[in-house]
Amino acid sequence: MRVSMAVFSALFLSVVTPAASFERLEGFFVALEACEAYQSKNTRTNPGNVKTERMRAYVIKGLNKAGGDFYQMQVPDAPVTTDRWVHARCGVHVVEAGTAVAPDPGDPDVVVTPPTGDESTENLLALSWQPAFCEIRPNKTECEQLNDGLLPVTETRLSIHGLWPQPRSNVYCDVPKVLLDHSKAGRWSQLPAVDVDAATRKALSVAMPGTASFLDRHEWIKHGTCHKGAGGADEYYDDTLLLVDAINASPVAAFLAGHVGAEVETRAIRARFDEAFGAGAGDRVAFQCKRDGGRNLIQEMRIHLRGVIGPDSTLADLLLAADPVPAGCRMGTIDPAGLQ
Repeated sequence: MRVSMAVFSALFLSVVTPAASFERLEGFFVALEACEAYQSKNTRTNPGNVKTERMRAYVIKGLNKAGGDFYQMQVPDAPVTTDRWVHARCGVHVVEAGTAVAPDPGDPDVVVTPPTGDESTENLLALSWQPAFCEIRPNKTECEQLNDGLLPVTETRLSIHGLWPQPRSNVYCDVPKVLLDHSKAGRWSQLPAVDVDAATRKALSVAMPGTASFLDRHEWIKHGTCHKGAGGADEYYDDTLLLVDAINASPVAAFLAGHVGAEVETRAIRARFDEAFGAGAGDRVAFQCKRDGGRNLIQEMRIHLRGVIGPDSTLADLLLAADPVPAGCRMGTIDPAGLQ
């Protein structure tokens, strides 16, 4: 059954009560994206390489558990079995679909108008070492791609998590409640597509692998709305790309790429920041590590900056104007791509 793209005539999100096992549901699963439809959600087997069709309604069977993250639905003509599992982020459960119109998550009725004012001058740039992130979150779309060898660029350079105006509480500036709720609940596909030009979108899809999971939409709603740059989302992401490109072109990225698989002291990475951006620059960089079995993985760098970010500013000036911060994690492994 196909549904068009405006508003459902009777759309009700499922109400799930606590339970320990499979939760039976009535109605339909409407796919908002083209997603893998698995025979087994645990082993990720997919005979026929079946994917959902965007804006198609499928008869739903249930949720893997109360509050779970996989819907089971029927995919006509799928080989081996028509009962398939699809990740909850791929779409929505509705009671009625009929021939009414479904909302396009990339063009919602709710409009975000960022507040005006002085552009943020206290910022924190969060950059991920994507292979380490994907050891912890292997089921994310971008991590499935990375662990299948499809994102080689992430194996030798840092990836964007976000640019966060400070203080930390400075989030969701004048964001409508419906979007705030979607963002906080992880329903990022239902947030509006970010309003950026084609060049920015192309660069972002490489530098921010999380765009595959709509991280760009979430980061703009949560943090970008407080950035207050005159150019809105396009300026926010252009500023972010300017910073990450400078770091990935520096001795910092070269050091990381040269030590993949090795355990390093984070003070050695700080020293590469000093080499690239001036003495003391590394003192403005903190590290977050995550345990993965017997290993301690360097997962993220948080880089503290002060000043207006733009073509006329340099990363060296922004770093050295900020206050020194504790290093956080002191030693960790530069994780290679793929599950270890």
